[in-house]
Amino acid sequence: MAGILILALAYIVSHFYRSFLAVLSPALSAELGITPAQLSDALGWWFMAFALSQFLVGVMLDRFGPKWTTAGLFAVCAGGGGFLFASAQTIGVIKLAMVLLGIGCAPVLMASVYLFKRSYDARKFALLASVFIAVGLLGNILGSSPLAAAMEAYGWRSVMLGLSVMTLVLSLLTLVTVQDPPRIVAGPGNTGGYWEILKLRELWLILPLIFVNYGVAGGLRGLWAGPYLDLVHGLTAAGIGAATLWMAIAMAAGSFAYGPADQIFNTRKWVVSAGSGVTFLSLLYWAFNPGISANGATYLLVSIGFFALCYGVLMAHATANIPDHLAGRGVTLVNFFNMAGVGVMQWFTAEVYRQTNVPDTPVAGFEAVLWVYVICFGAAFVLYLFSKDAKPRQVGS
Repeated sequence: MAGILILALAYIVSHFYRSFLAVLSPALSAELGITPAQLSDALGWWFMAFALSQFLVGVMLDRFGPKWTTAGLFAVCAGGGGFLFASAQTIGVIKLAMVLLGIGCAPVLMASVYLFKRSYDARKFALLASVFIAVGLLGNILGSSPLAAAMEAYGWRSVMLGLSVMTLVLSLLTLVTVQDPPRIVAGPGNTGGYWEILKLRELWLILPLIFVNYGVAGGLRGLWAGPYLDLVHGLTAAGIGAATLWMAIAMAAGSFAYGPADQIFNTRKWVVSAGSGVTFLSLLYWAFNPGISANGATYLLVSIGFFALCYGVLMAHATANIPDHLAGRGVTLVNFFNMAGVGVMQWFTAEVYRQTNVPDTPVAGFEAVLWVYVICFGAAFVLYLFSKDAKPRQVGS
């Protein structure tokens, strides 16, 4: 249990590193002249580095276990990336730092999910994963108003140095507290890897929603909410921090709420479908009303944050039929689609923003970004409705 607690603290730091740019955006713009599109690119690099690292992490989890996989990458890459970000003077250095941070944070959730899948009742997988994700989302909260207050008091570079030191300490504690489960050796006819998992037809209708679901919530919370509230409504870092704080709280609350829902209703598909329907309607309303007031935008951010955070249930749905000897590769492949979706959508929306932004009409670029989210999310949601349910009380029974 102590190991899970330390991994949860590391996961809080991981969520901070993927969400802090929204609040830092005014300071980085003023000090370094960095634009919203450049910050979107930088955040995209974080998520893509995180996503591509999942393949390495999956193999490492199956071969070496969660202890050394997490401690090594978190210390070297996340710790080093934090120190590099704190010293950055150009967007190029910031992008490199974000790549290192993404690689370093890549094993934290997957090490925990690996332990849940190997060491706990499969019927409780969604609950354990959802609660763990909800705890990690406290990092989003720290990356909102508390970050704005800390920046005001100490400056953003000092804050980043402090977080880098904390990252190294957590890496050492991971080595001390995390216990690896016994290694499973695949028997004859049970060898294979990612290609074997991708051949499972049950995943084909689920993975597209996994690809775009967090891409929307993570993209809005991680970046676009900040420039939107800054350029369209003139909010300061404190105002942006307050709005993103409410979204962060909603994201954590949503993940907690989804945790027991599949057990209560004995369905994963329809729990996800209900929440995704509300998320889609919230996006659609915002796209039709892109100039909505700052308070109205905050309400929509809260709605999207709460209802989109069904990843624990989605992951349980996707991994229900993945064999134990491929547990590490299975959970990391699913998480690759989850995180790669954010990276790809950040790069795509950054280019859409560049092409549609009108200097005298700042809402124009953001309106185009919202319609990208509506179209992508809507298409993936429709595909998911044709997927086969995986009822939790049928798993492991």
